[in-house]
Amino acid sequence: MSEPLPHGELVLQLRQLGLAPGGVVMVHASLKAIGPVAGGAPQIVQALRDCIGPGGTLMAYVSWDRSPYEETLNGATLDAAARQAWPAFDPATAGTERSFGLLNAFICRTPGVQRSAHPDASVAAIGAKARELVEPHALLEGYGPGSPLERFVQLGGQVLLLGAPLDAVTVLHHAETLADIPNKRRVRYEQPVLDEQGRRVWRVAEEFDTNGILDRFAQDGAMDAVETIARAYVAEGRHRAGRVGQADSLLFDGQDLVRFGKAWLEARFGQQAQRSIR
Repeated sequence: MSEPLPHGELVLQLRQLGLAPGGVVMVHASLKAIGPVAGGAPQIVQALRDCIGPGGTLMAYVSWDRSPYEETLNGATLDAAARQAWPAFDPATAGTERSFGLLNAFICRTPGVQRSAHPDASVAAIGAKARELVEPHALLEGYGPGSPLERFVQLGGQVLLLGAPLDAVTVLHHAETLADIPNKRRVRYEQPVLDEQGRRVWRVAEEFDTNGILDRFAQDGAMDAVETIARAYVAEGRHRAGRVGQADSLLFDGQDLVRFGKAWLEARFGQQAQRSIR
């Protein structure tokens, strides 16, 4: 078994990859891929913060481990007992979606963390621009205009993959919302939230379908649009790459990636592309 990676070496590797003071960084990480680190996951969070400094901001897509997305999707309903028993989303205490990486749970437990109010599309942020990133986050457009992802891009954010797969690049959902292509799929579902008096209420959420923006990207076993676009972006070499711990890691410019993703979708599925096929 290899020796745990010291904190100083971890910071050095992250800086060599391109993290710098004042940066706004959205991290997607596989702790297993990174391998042993002295101090574990909390020290990875600390190393990221050391790199971007007090003027920087760390952000993660955390969602909610109790989101009733599937249970209420597109007209599906819970029975009365299940609906009554379902907990309300509270950004201060809610769990995180484990499939997005365990590092997210540590980020959410970091003192001073801010978390957005959209249960299923929830993001968490720490640092100078944390509140600016997470508020507001309306239920009617989790990833589009007015969302934390839009503000992340506008602030010049960087997307960091620490051993995480290319289908994890959440900011490309923002590109999907912006792309001018016909027949984009939308979904409706319900979420239990706390109202102004702290009472649980059920509210409708609606957004473009992150599980498949077009029918062709929603096929079982096929790559979704996020992974497809991210692979095309990497193939063009518009990123930085390096090793962090034992993980092959990538750093993307958020603005460039979203512009690329929007253009990629429109070139293949926009109105002009549809006419050329005919």
